[in-house]
Amino acid sequence: MTPFVLLLLMLSQTSPSVAVTDTTRITESLIAKHTFYFDIRDNSFEGADSLLAAMERAHFVALGELHNRTRLGELTETLLHYLEPHGFNHFAVETGPYSARKLEELIKKGKPEVSAFYARYSNRLFYIFPIPFFKGESDLRFLSAADSLGYKLWGLDQEFQFSYPFLIDELARLAGASITAEQQNLQRKLNRRLYWMYRRNQIFSRYELNCRLQHDEQLLAYLKSFEQIFHPYIQQITDAFHTTMQIYCLNEQGEGNVSNQVRIRNFKANFDHNYAAALTANPTPKVFLKMGSFHMGRLRSPANQYDLGNHIHTLADSLAQSSVHIRYLNRFLEGKDMSGRSGWESFDQLISVGDREKWALIDLRTLREQLINGTLRGSSFEIQSILNYDFIIIPPEDDWVRRHW
Repeated sequence: MTPFVLLLLMLSQTSPSVAVTDTTRITESLIAKHTFYFDIRDNSFEGADSLLAAMERAHFVALGELHNRTRLGELTETLLHYLEPHGFNHFAVETGPYSARKLEELIKKGKPEVSAFYARYSNRLFYIFPIPFFKGESDLRFLSAADSLGYKLWGLDQEFQFSYPFLIDELARLAGASITAEQQNLQRKLNRRLYWMYRRNQIFSRYELNCRLQHDEQLLAYLKSFEQIFHPYIQQITDAFHTTMQIYCLNEQGEGNVSNQVRIRNFKANFDHNYAAALTANPTPKVFLKMGSFHMGRLRSPANQYDLGNHIHTLADSLAQSSVHIRYLNRFLEGKDMSGRSGWESFDQLISVGDREKWALIDLRTLREQLINGTLRGSSFEIQSILNYDFIIIPPEDDWVRRHW
């Protein structure tokens, strides 16, 4: 039975027209029976034994995040410290390959270098910044930890559409003394034009920034002018421009599903490229992945796609290895209890065990067995979460990240 057919069968159990016998519904008390509480002190876990045991046996640990949470940075930093002695030294994140390379370069020089970079290429008023998911102070702490622990950072996404000015400048920097006056002139013109194009794109919903840039004569001429410079990072940037503009343009044209499919293929291609390189140094590399929770589930995503989480789960199975899939959820955010709030109704029972003072760990594995054998039923959201993840982690009181620049 394929995972998708299994998922459909599980979902069908929630229909009132289906007679259900000898089954239990997912309830708050049932979730509580599978919940354990732990603490994090000095980058160490106190408790969470079932999670730690599962990760010790795994070759892939996939953290499905909610972006830009302060406690997420704290959890990530602790996971990096815990996993490194168990053979993990690759850290895959939801950013572009060159952006990951740039972050590695900057953090080695110190946190002030990263903040100076963000200050140069950001605009707080218009919510523009060059690389997503690394803009908080807690993000810099785990980025610094990854560097000090010797992790290799893998960027698996397309580049961010607000990364274009920094990438344009990087091409000029990498070209060094070989850059021509004509290229420098195009560099200045493009950065001035992008400043205004970004603002038009934010004001007018049908501006289609990336579709315009795909046919922009100045940008195409600038990218083409570097073709004769044989530098691997230059090639990486020029390739990334075309991939990124394609993904965003499809979305701008109302082809969100196709855009998502192209993006997922890009995730997988970037992962496979990095994994193949890792194999040359170690026949059994171990990888920690931190990306949005849509991407990290073991089966189909909420967008009904076989996303990167399924890709690594399938890879682990093919190698007789294991992958651990963790979902990060909030209950208490910025002083508010999200339980019962509009837009969070689907989460209510899963986050009911959240505590303002403690980290909560829900072990979903037994519940998944009950779903598969037909003795448990619940909402489609609950079923999808339990089938896709091994654990849910709910932090104590959380907050949006504080910017580091």
